[in-house]
Amino acid sequence: MEKRIGIFGGSFNPIHIGHLIIAEAACQKFNLEKVIFIPSGDTPNKSMHNINKFVRYEMVKIAIEDNYKFDISPIEINRNGPSYTVNTIHELKDIMKEKYRIFFIAGSDAIADLPNWKHNMELLTLCDFICVERSGDEKLLLKSIMSFDELGKTKIHRLKIPKVDISSTILRNMIKDNRSVKYFIPDKVIEIIHKFNLYK
Repeated sequence: MEKRIGIFGGSFNPIHIGHLIIAEAACQKFNLEKVIFIPSGDTPNKSMHNINKFVRYEMVKIAIEDNYKFDISPIEINRNGPSYTVNTIHELKDIMKEKYRIFFIAGSDAIADLPNWKHNMELLTLCDFICVERSGDEKLLLKSIMSFDELGKTKIHRLKIPKVDISSTILRNMIKDNRSVKYFIPDKVIEIIHKFNLYK
């Protein structure tokens, strides 16, 4: 039986319960041995809200420490300059001691934008994509899959999860307004947010 591993990239700014639910659901449905969280470094055209990338890394590390199937890699935060998924997948394949079938986990909004990603055709030959479906993105998602013809149909897989109507943006605003984010964010991550007075 082939060995499968999940790659979950993102800014995780901050990481929250929705991210953890997605990773666990992907593990179960696609028989993944492990999900590696990869916090982004210097992401082109995306604001990190003045949060140091090493602080985001530590928040993810603490959030996943009690799940033996979850791991973390600093591969992107240690990279200088803009970071692209295609570079990350190549580097992971080079450093992995065993041969894995790689599944890249992403939201349907990201998959809908996949035709605009750097070296997207190469990416689809390097790894599969697990698309976390979100309501309202169906038409854009289907258009994205069809734009890659048969490769899109065989390498982009759908994952439905219970709806968790929360996002990092919503949580940042709640923190800014001094509202409780308990149960939305792991307690140890909340401690870091308070310690460094983040998102204020």
